[in-house]
Amino acid sequence: MRYLTLVLKGCCIGVANVIPGVSGGTMAVMLGIYERLIRALHDIGFSTVRKLLAIFSLKKGAISEARAELHRIDFGFLIAITFGALLAVVGSARLIIYLLNEQHDPTYGFFSGLVLTSVIIPFKMLKRFTVKEVVCLLLAAGLTVGLTVSMSGEQRLESEKQKHELSDKSGPRQENQLRGDTITGAEGSTGRSQDGSTDANHAVGVLLYLFLCSAIAVSAMILPGISGSFIFLLLGVYFDVLAAVNSRDWIVIGVVALGGVVGLLAFTRLLNYVLERHRDLTVSFLIGLMLASLYGLWPFRSYEVVGEARIDIAHILPQANMNLAITVLAALIGCGVVLLFYRLEGQRS
Repeated sequence: MRYLTLVLKGCCIGVANVIPGVSGGTMAVMLGIYERLIRALHDIGFSTVRKLLAIFSLKKGAISEARAELHRIDFGFLIAITFGALLAVVGSARLIIYLLNEQHDPTYGFFSGLVLTSVIIPFKMLKRFTVKEVVCLLLAAGLTVGLTVSMSGEQRLESEKQKHELSDKSGPRQENQLRGDTITGAEGSTGRSQDGSTDANHAVGVLLYLFLCSAIAVSAMILPGISGSFIFLLLGVYFDVLAAVNSRDWIVIGVVALGGVVGLLAFTRLLNYVLERHRDLTVSFLIGLMLASLYGLWPFRSYEVVGEARIDIAHILPQANMNLAITVLAALIGCGVVLLFYRLEGQRS
């Protein structure tokens, strides 16, 4: 039963990662497993790999050492969470895409209610809340909002239109390649030739840039309130990664996966360090990230449809109609879900 609960929590994290603007880190905080997750990832190191590989040496005691190492890194917890997350991503992606396209405002309203009410969880973790903690909270909020508005809706719309036009011209055979036509870094450098050459996409410089982007995005994904896919978009490689997945470009997929693992393990060590030595400041920072994520979850937006994709452009004020009523109701349901889980968790403890 305990592992089934962990799998269900992993499913919640997986669903959160499918929703644009919702952070898996935020969901982990809401579910009360954030610190345990950070500690478990922090404990994975070279000694873990060495002891697991020692099994193949057939040395006496290697299996018992490996079993003890798996227990030390909370392997059962990690496997349950990972399995649940992957299961949810595969199983819910189509449903979430439907809800975002057909029931956009109520869906975002529901998640806004979840995040808003879940802030009580990290607040209960604080032992003190002084000026220093307030500054950390405001700093985190400013960082998150700044990242959210750094790419305007018009820029996203123009990028989607260009991609759609290229797909129409190329036809279905080359559509996946042209979805990721250009890898653009901070200076706008191009990582793929205009003829869609795969060799150009496998250049050392391009692969290194993808590795770094993946490490940064996955590191950011750990923080509540920041979406890893949005970081990919800011770094100019979002569509390239999608194209690699769609076309089964295993070299690019492998580099991105490796960068994600390195970023995950490295950044969790830093997070674990600051949580142990500056707990209240770190938790206040996380609260700021969660509160600021509500900006990205604002349900009411102007938008355009390009192909089959809905592209949000700008936040707008809602009109007093049935859509507003349904969205508010969805937000209240989200609040109620968190309060229910919070009460059940309190009764259990």
